[in-house]
Amino acid sequence: MRENTLAAIDAARDVDIRQALGLRPLINVSGTMTVLGASIMVPQAVAAMAAIATEFVDMAALHDAASGVIAELTGAQAGFVTASCASAITLAVAGTMTGDRLLAIERLPDATGLRRDVLVQLGHMVGYGASLHQSIAMTGARVVPVGTVSMAQPYQLDEAIGDDTACAVFVVSHMTVQYAMLAL
Repeated sequence: MRENTLAAIDAARDVDIRQALGLRPLINVSGTMTVLGASIMVPQAVAAMAAIATEFVDMAALHDAASGVIAELTGAQAGFVTASCASAITLAVAGTMTGDRLLAIERLPDATGLRRDVLVQLGHMVGYGASLHQSIAMTGARVVPVGTVSMAQPYQLDEAIGDDTACAVFVVSHMTVQYAMLAL
């Protein structure tokens, strides 16, 4: 890391950014909340960001490397770093609609000819700093509610699945209905 970067990082540690911007300190007793800044980063993440923030990098290569790390840590096939849960949902829905068809990806939100129905249990239709409905709909997808606000039954999910179904979104959050919903 460059010497002037290290000096700037040290200087920034001595400044209360909230005070400089006229923001009041908050105590978060709600858990991970986007409107409260989501979560506090661990020092290792802050250090990693500071180490690379002053350098140019091949973003495709960085994505591939990060994908490999995420896959290894989670057991998933791959990973994708996003700025927020809302952007992750939007990208995941878009991916289920288009697959690896580049022209379909370029056309979004025009979903002509694509499977575009996204099933969501009504008890999972929450706002978490962004509207779940909006995060899905901005891809050109159509939200198909399943069940009622307080209950979803297997037959309701079965009936909702059709030829245009691209995927189902299952929300894991303290903000969703926690009872009488279909489990993963």
